[in-house]
Amino acid sequence: MLTHEEMIGIQAEKHGLIDAGNFRTVEQYNLHLIHTFAYLQASILAENKTVLDLGCNTGYGSEILSNTAKRVVGVDVSEKAISYARSKYNNLGLDFQLIDGKRLPFEDNEFDFIISCQVIEHIVDCSAYLAEVRRVLSPSGIVLFTTPNALLRLDPGMKPWNEFHVHEYDHIELQSLLNSYFSSTQIMGLFAEESLYLIEKNRLKKNLETARKRQTLGYNYLYYIRSAVQRMLPDSMLRILRRLFVSNSPGNQNIDPRFIEEHGVEDLFYSTENLNIALDLLAICTDDESTLIDIKQKLKMDQ
Repeated sequence: MLTHEEMIGIQAEKHGLIDAGNFRTVEQYNLHLIHTFAYLQASILAENKTVLDLGCNTGYGSEILSNTAKRVVGVDVSEKAISYARSKYNNLGLDFQLIDGKRLPFEDNEFDFIISCQVIEHIVDCSAYLAEVRRVLSPSGIVLFTTPNALLRLDPGMKPWNEFHVHEYDHIELQSLLNSYFSSTQIMGLFAEESLYLIEKNRLKKNLETARKRQTLGYNYLYYIRSAVQRMLPDSMLRILRRLFVSNSPGNQNIDPRFIEEHGVEDLFYSTENLNIALDLLAICTDDESTLIDIKQKLKMDQ
C-alpha cells in the first residue's frame, strides 16, 4: 500500500485536470453537472463567508463560489492545476495556492466555510486531513465534503477501480468517520431525473464489470503492466491515449449539442432518502446543530 506522501506525489503528478467547458461525450457532460451542482449548492451556503476550496483542481468550483463568497482561496497539490487556475481566473481576485497535502498554510480558525469536493476518497491519512480541516475552520464554521457512493461502484470488499482512489465510502461509513470530528453531520445523496441518473449508473456498471474481470489472474497481470507503463508516460501522451480510448468506447458517443441544451443542473437534487442508490454523497459538517436545520431549508433537496 502506498504511503500518504507517495499518494500525494501521484495525485500531484498524474491526476487529470478538469476541463469544465469541453465535453466530448454525454458521460463527461453528466459528470460535469454532478460536480458543478455541488458547488452551486455550496455557493448558497457560502454567502458573505471566507471560503476554502480544498482540492480545487482547475478552479472552476472556486469561480462559482466567488459569486457569493466574501473571499475564496483554492488549494491543490497539483502544480499544473494551480497554474491553470491562476491563468484562467486571474481577473476574479481569487487566491490559488499550491499545498503539500500535509499541512494547510493558514492560521487556526481562518475560514467560515470549507468545501472539499471529490477529495476524501483520495486520502491515505484521513486523520491528518480532517484534523487540518478542523484546525483552519472557525468554531461556527461549516464543512462540505462530496465523494462517490461506494454502493453503486463496488462489490463488498472490493478495492476502488479508480487508480487514484484509496477508499470509497458508503453513507454509513462516511457518517461514522465524520462523527469523530464534528458534532453534527448530515449525509445527503445526489439524484437526477431518469435519463441523467441512468447515464451515470450505466457508466459505473461498466467500470464495475471491468473491475470484476481484473480479479482473474491473467487480466489482473495485464492491468498492472498497463498501469506501470502509464506511470512512466508523460502527461501529454496519456491525455492523447485517454482521448482515443474514450472516443472508441461503446456508449461514449460524441455529444449532441441538443443534449446540453435539454439537460442541466436543474435536473439534479439532493435527498436524505434512498442513500444506497445515490449517485454521489454530500456530507455537511458543523459543531452547531441548529445550523443544519437552516442548511436544509436553503438547499435544493427532496424534490
